[in-house]
Amino acid sequence: MRLRTIIIALAILCISNVNAQGLGDLLKGLGGGSSDIGTTIGNLVEGVFTKTDLTLADLTGEYESQGPAVAFKSDDLLKKAGGIAGAAALETKLKPYYEQYGLTGMKLSVDSAANFTMTVKGVRLSGDITKNGDDGTFTFNIKAAGMKIGQFTAYVQKSGSNLDLMFDATKLKQLISTVSGLAGGTMTKALSSILDSYDGACIGFEMKGTVAESAGSSSGSAIESLRNILNGR
Repeated sequence: MRLRTIIIALAILCISNVNAQGLGDLLKGLGGGSSDIGTTIGNLVEGVFTKTDLTLADLTGEYESQGPAVAFKSDDLLKKAGGIAGAAALETKLKPYYEQYGLTGMKLSVDSAANFTMTVKGVRLSGDITKNGDDGTFTFNIKAAGMKIGQFTAYVQKSGSNLDLMFDATKLKQLISTVSGLAGGTMTKALSSILDSYDGACIGFEMKGTVAESAGSSSGSAIESLRNILNGR
């Protein structure tokens, strides 16, 4: 019953949400200061990638990676990975590697002409973005030092000024390996093994917009109600 109450509160929050906080940001630190409950409930809503009507213009902005983001392409794939708990566990496994490779703190800038730059540990990637029909995905054409790295299908979900930017696990592995090589390092076998184990997963970055939007009063009320529920009031 308590979980159902939380889900209802989240639904109310989503309906009234006009602020810049994504569910992951909002819920982190609630429930006695632990981020685990925020991560798990965030995945409860975002465990399966949801097709959106985002346009190229919607991606425009300045962002900074807060850590890993995970979603699956279908309910069946999510169940095979262990459900919501499995998605949360995968994020937990990835976090130390994101910090090691500078993926946490990565900067992303997208301009109005759909050109982008990514900066990871001093390595600058650039290119352009195209929208892929009506399937809710985008293609990032990525270059480094004037050389083409490849085309990467991106699964994007956005909330306010924040977005989750995710790729197929195999493509993320290629991207990390390339960046690591350009920075003079190599990708560990452990991280490679983790990514190989999650075929069908969309894995990438929880990106926070660097320019926050103001929150509306109705959203603030819903947020406060959710805080009270999670803290047992």
